[in-house]
Amino acid sequence: MAGPTELERLGRFAATLERSAMPASVRRAACWQLVDMVAAAHAAARTEPVHAVRAALDALGGGTGRATVVASGARRPPIEAAFENAACSMAHDFDDIVWMGHTCHSAVFAALAVAEHEGRSSAELVDAIVVANELAGRVGASSFLGPLNGQMWTFVHLVGAAAAAARLLGLDAERTTHALAIALAQPNFALQPGFLRPSSKLLSAATPLATGLRAAYFARAGMTGAPEILEDRRGFWRRFAYVPMPLALGDLGSFWVLDTFTFKTYPVCHYFQTALEALERLRARAGGELPLARVRRVHVATTKLACEASRFAAEYARGPGGVTPVGVCFDLAQAAAVLLRVGRLGVDELDAGALARGAEEQRAWVARIEVEHDLGLTARVVEGARAVGAGRAALGALGPRELVMLVRRYREEYGSELVSAADAGRALRSLARATSRRVRGLVGAGRRGTEAGVRQARAPGGGAGGIALYFPARVTVELEDGTRLVERIDLPTGSVAAPGAERALEQKLVQAAGPALGRAGALRAFGLMCDAEAHELPALVRAVVPG
Repeated sequence: MAGPTELERLGRFAATLERSAMPASVRRAACWQLVDMVAAAHAAARTEPVHAVRAALDALGGGTGRATVVASGARRPPIEAAFENAACSMAHDFDDIVWMGHTCHSAVFAALAVAEHEGRSSAELVDAIVVANELAGRVGASSFLGPLNGQMWTFVHLVGAAAAAARLLGLDAERTTHALAIALAQPNFALQPGFLRPSSKLLSAATPLATGLRAAYFARAGMTGAPEILEDRRGFWRRFAYVPMPLALGDLGSFWVLDTFTFKTYPVCHYFQTALEALERLRARAGGELPLARVRRVHVATTKLACEASRFAAEYARGPGGVTPVGVCFDLAQAAAVLLRVGRLGVDELDAGALARGAEEQRAWVARIEVEHDLGLTARVVEGARAVGAGRAALGALGPRELVMLVRRYREEYGSELVSAADAGRALRSLARATSRRVRGLVGAGRRGTEAGVRQARAPGGGAGGIALYFPARVTVELEDGTRLVERIDLPTGSVAAPGAERALEQKLVQAAGPALGRAGALRAFGLMCDAEAHELPALVRAVVPG
């Protein structure tokens, strides 16, 4: 008899996971993710695209309900509330990541909407956030070697929303599996023209979130899905992965996706965070400012991920009509130029009017900024990812035939610049050496081996513990007088493994939500959310919405 499908294993885990089995670090990270999404939603509350989403939902007859829209305090039915919240949190690219994916929009806002609608407790809300991240992050990782990446893995929100809702509805393992399968029956495939420039980007998480949330209710009512939908020869992986990595779904209950939680301190692509922080440090070293007339050149050495995000986005960010807020989010040179031009990079600097007013100086800065791939920095990303046992096993299972095919497929899909022959050869040889030694000891070692790998990757001195995901950058500023200033940062400040992360998260919430809640109100909301399980859910929600 055949064993359970991959989706059945995930469904059983989601339905049967005991709260007592969730480590304290994981539940703390879930609370931090709640804080971060509330901050992201408030940060975008006054933008025109968010007003457009709200107006459209009103025109569609959203009505009133028991679930809350964070930015306004309005009460809507659960799908509409979750949709609007996710659109808000997506607006400024001010979200967070886990290994692997931007699971936060659905993990938090699907869970919050259903918890309110069904009258669940704050502790049950945290349970659902944990389960959603653990499943959605793994499904994203299983498709890492495919045509989409990063935030364009919008299909993770099908999984996250279905998992969160199923948990809160109390579905058993079979019904939870059907919820996941129903959600994945017609998966979303994001297209770059609709993501990298226009405001349609705001709907990227909200649209699949609504589908996943409905799927759980359909499953509760008796509808069924295909449990084999991931691995079937005409199934999900056939369309969304060049080489599926089912081993990335492993280590359930021993490796925790939320132990890698990292939030953004700048409202742009996650891959750019360390480069921008390095620029801020260089400005401070230069006396607090770097005027254009004083700077000859800015060189940003960064990872392949950051370079490719910028390369894709530049076609749209620098197109006719000038740079857009979305364009700045995904073009590292544009983001760096804003920071150097204004002296900071927050949500106010992404206002379309502000960008238009600074367009001429922005172009002058961009002309002096060079973004370049550094293979050693990319290797640091790979080294950090070795902390994840399931990831090591998945990558270590790749053979020479799969590696050659991957280079060909990426060249066909994106052009030869995506993975140059030289970079691919060096990176893959390095990766093979790094993984082969460790995978031999990992396969069959079970939980004990996985936990050993996790301990090795915990950042020394990290205030909150957790697993460090490194995205390094090295920035060199050459001044007209010949002075060279250099700064390298490997670990984003928002990493759960970074010293001072909690303080940085508090500052983010105060800055984002302070205009609506007041500073004292934002600080109070921060304290309540960090200790969410100790408070009733209605009181928690009241604290995060405008009075």
